[in-house]
Amino acid sequence: MLWQIFQYIRHQCYRKHRKGHGIHSPYLFEFVNGVVFNAHKWIVPSEVLREHRSLKNNSSLAAGEGRTVGSFVKWASVSEKKGKLLYRIVRWFAPEMLVELGTGLGISTLYLATGAPGTPLHSVEGNTDRAAFAAQLVSRNNLGPVSIHWGEMEEKLDEILPLLPGRYFAYVDGNHYYEPTLAYLKSLIGRAGEEAIIVMDDIYWSRGMYRAWKELISWPEVTVSVDLFHTGILLLRKDLNRAHLKLKF
Repeated sequence: MLWQIFQYIRHQCYRKHRKGHGIHSPYLFEFVNGVVFNAHKWIVPSEVLREHRSLKNNSSLAAGEGRTVGSFVKWASVSEKKGKLLYRIVRWFAPEMLVELGTGLGISTLYLATGAPGTPLHSVEGNTDRAAFAAQLVSRNNLGPVSIHWGEMEEKLDEILPLLPGRYFAYVDGNHYYEPTLAYLKSLIGRAGEEAIIVMDDIYWSRGMYRAWKELISWPEVTVSVDLFHTGILLLRKDLNRAHLKLKF
């Protein structure tokens, strides 16, 4: 905890480029100003927010969790702020496919699928009960071509990788440790075509996650990284100049 507090203070001291000021690349300026800070004012549909808020107040016991659905959603799922960010990114990027590692109860799946309606989304969850709950959420909200895969993350990712097109979006919120995180990202980045965006959750969750993040942003395939502290974004596009941004979000 003390390490995270220190890193947060350090992040605040070194953050730059508030709303894109000082960024010269038009593409990157548009991403930071228009998407991250939502200059376009893209609004998440009200029914998505109602579903999210309803689940936060759900007092029924989450199967296999030993806690309520509401407690899990509040403490282990994406916040509304982060969900809205995911929605904006996929709406702006318009990927040909979405991949999610770590479905949870399906809250992030809800934001992603709504931001890219009609786009195939493959979401992997290692817990049977969570996967079943998420599948019901997907069905109840008519989210379109969303597939919930239950099983070992590495195994299911290997099955999904051959399906990836050249332009995809991935959200990685699975095993929060150094070695598996690098393994997931190595597999995903190795399949990147002309353009891809990968969002990583909890990059300061532990020293191991931060170490993985620092190593990833040094890879030649990663042209731009955006550090929002709780979330890290990797932009894979060959015509961008290398840049590593820290932003207050």
